[in-house]
Amino acid sequence: MKLILSSFLGLCVVFAIFFAAPAFAADNVKFYLEAEVGSTFVNLDAGGYNTAGGFTNTGNDWDIMAVPGIHAGGEFFHFVRADLCFNYRGGLGFETYSIDHDLFYETDVDTYSLMFSLYVEPFHYKKWTPYVGAGVGCTWMEVETDDTVVQGRGSDASFSWQAEAGIQYALTRHFTLKLGYRYIDMGRFDIPLEDGAAGNFTGDLTAHEVLFGVRYTF
Repeated sequence: MKLILSSFLGLCVVFAIFFAAPAFAADNVKFYLEAEVGSTFVNLDAGGYNTAGGFTNTGNDWDIMAVPGIHAGGEFFHFVRADLCFNYRGGLGFETYSIDHDLFYETDVDTYSLMFSLYVEPFHYKKWTPYVGAGVGCTWMEVETDDTVVQGRGSDASFSWQAEAGIQYALTRHFTLKLGYRYIDMGRFDIPLEDGAAGNFTGDLTAHEVLFGVRYTF
C-alpha cells in the first residue's frame, strides 16, 4: 500500500514540475474547481475462501447509487487539463453466493477514491468542447459481510484506474457544464471472516458512471 501511495504522489510531483513551470512562464495555465454528481453502476465480483464451510466464495452483483465528487486542477495550453478528484460511493449493497448457493453473503461497501487524471480537449466548436481522460489513484474500501453463519468486517485500500469521455458547454468565461461517462476499476479488497478463523472474503469493484458537473475556472 505504501508503494501505491508513494507512486501516486510521485506521479503528481513529476506532472507539476514538467507542466506547471513552462505553463506559468508562458501564462498559459488556468486553475479550476469542479463539482460533479451522477449515477454509479457498481459491480462486485466476490471471491475468497470460507474455511468454516470448506468452499470458495463466488458470484457477482450490481448496485446503483448516486456518486458525488469534487475536482481541483489546472488547464494548460488551452487543450490539456490535470486534476485531483475525490469521489464517495457509499451505501452500496450486494448479494453473492455462500455455500452451495443455499446461503448468500449480504455485503455493504463504502468507498472513497482519490484520483489524479489527465484530460485532452481535442477541439472547440463554438461553446462546445469534447474531452477524453484517464487517471490513476487509490480507493479506500470499508466492508461488512454476513451469510448468517460467518461474518466479516474490515477495510482495505487498492490501486485504482479510470477512463472517461464527455462533452462540455461553456456558459461564460468562468462557468462550464459537463456531461460525461466514466469507467473506474477501484481494485480489490480482502477482509477476514470471523477474525480470520473462518477464511477471507474478497471483492473486485468496478463501476460505470454517468456524470453531470459544473466547473469554475479562475
